[in-house]
Amino acid sequence: MIAHVDLGSFFIAVERARTPALIGRAVVIGGRPQSGGVVAAASREARRTGIRPGMLLAEASTRCPDAVFLRGAVDAYLAASARVDAVLRRESADIEWVSIDEAYMALRAVEGRGLPHAIGSEASSAVAAIERIQTALQGMGLDAACGLARSKVVARIASQLARPRGVVHVLEGYEARFLAPLKIELLPGVDPALGRKLRAAGIRRLGQLAKLSEAQLSILVGRSGATLARHAGGVDFTRVRRTALLHAPLEDHELPEASANPDVLRGVVRARSEHLARLLRARGAFARSITLRLRYADGRVESRTAPLAQPSALDEPLAAVAGELFAKMCRPERLVRAVAVTCPVLLSAGGDPALFAV
Repeated sequence: MIAHVDLGSFFIAVERARTPALIGRAVVIGGRPQSGGVVAAASREARRTGIRPGMLLAEASTRCPDAVFLRGAVDAYLAASARVDAVLRRESADIEWVSIDEAYMALRAVEGRGLPHAIGSEASSAVAAIERIQTALQGMGLDAACGLARSKVVARIASQLARPRGVVHVLEGYEARFLAPLKIELLPGVDPALGRKLRAAGIRRLGQLAKLSEAQLSILVGRSGATLARHAGGVDFTRVRRTALLHAPLEDHELPEASANPDVLRGVVRARSEHLARLLRARGAFARSITLRLRYADGRVESRTAPLAQPSALDEPLAAVAGELFAKMCRPERLVRAVAVTCPVLLSAGGDPALFAV
């Protein structure tokens, strides 16, 4: 069985665990409204006013003036995710982290917990494991929606229907029947633009998408059409790939003296990116995203994260993304005291060794 664990409102939950006074209040993560940045996460209270991730912070402030605006604490999020990782690994060694708040697990029948290894015991054992996971995470102040199915795509869709803290178990053989009446937007790979195109053609449900001919799929979707149609019918043979979180904390590289010189800081960012790449290669792992943190001379800390085009452990791709982040964060008037470059999620080299190729 495959489980998809979705930590709903993860960043908000971590902030509220750190500061209980935030519970029940509208909270927006991304920085100050005047910073010119965008919303990274918003609590349910803030979302009710129309605030969404990606919205300009200034607009969010207009929509909800009483909201609490936070810069975000990458260290705290990574530490919380590492604690979640420890909980998941009590139940399975086969864990694939998709992002800092989303993971797949391969669950099998486990003897010795009152469940014999027999026909039907795998599903029962998997459900029991999910219940233990949810109980442990609730004790940490985190909600987890879980989908359970024979394939990754069905488990992920099921977890969306289980939000914020439920469990949806799709029985084997019922995948297509379960998916058929659901909206096409629930299928991974159907972005808003494709969703609009499919709806314009009268395709609104996954069951309709699954029945399209190859010619129709080619016209509407392109080369990925056949895969989307299979997934819409519940057919997905991809396996859970073992990944690991970077358990080491963000390591600040202290500058000899605080600097606001962009050329100097770009050199430091590149050097730290190459250091991270060497660390990944030594561990036989790939980065999926990069986090850049700058600590200023006045004690303030700013962090940003961006995904890589594809998982990598090479100097150039990591340095390029870190450089792009620095270009967005660089402010000539701010003296930087320390720089850190890291990645929250690693992909095992065994997953796809061809990615090492230049």
